Amino acid sequence: MTIFNENRVLFYKLFSQHVTEFMPIVYDPVIADSIEHYSSLFVDPQGAAFLSIDDPEAIKASLTNAAAGRDIRLIVVTDAEGILGIGDWGTNGVDIAVGKLMVYTAAAGIDPSQVLPVVLDAGTNNQTLLNSPRYLGNRHERVTGKRYDAFVDQFVTTAESLFDNLYLHFEDFGRDHAANLLAKYRDRYTIFNDDIQGTGSLR
Repeated sequence: MTIFNENRVLFYKLFSQHVTEFMPIVYDPVIADSIEHYSSLFVDPQGAAFLSIDDPEAIKASLTNAAAGRDIRLIVVTDAEGILGIGDWGTNGVDIAVGKLMVYTAAAGIDPSQVLPVVLDAGTNNQTLLNSPRYLGNRHERVTGKRYDAFVDQFVTTAESLFDNLYLHFEDFGRDHAANLLAKYRDRYTIFNDDIQGTGSLR
């Protein structure tokens, strides 16, 4: 990650030439440890957009600032409610979006200047995080229902209005939310829900 933060060209050159060796380090299984300790190890947002359900008015500005004038074509977004194998990790789950986009670039050749990791912070039901003085996310239980739906919808519609030709990848949402979001947006936007259409289809 030090290489990633300091020299992206070198990072992706190495990763793309050694995908088999790097994959367990950059993604599964090491990423689970990274997520669990994210707040304690935090040194750099790594270009991610952190969106809070407590401040939905800031969504447009936050996405614009994170994009920094780049032509964003791919967003991996998570609310980290259902990270495979480890469950609810709140804002710490942003690492799953960062890691997934690394794989997109190294394995599929996606231009890293055109991607954006996003975390939707709707709170967390992980008491360990709520009790930790180092936790970076919202310190309340997960918000659900109409307020949650409105928050996600505001993110989706704002992202689609800001970035032309956007491919929106939903990652590690809770099971019920994942299914509902896919049903809601699949006929309106170019989206992919990994929980259902990726990992879920292999079970």
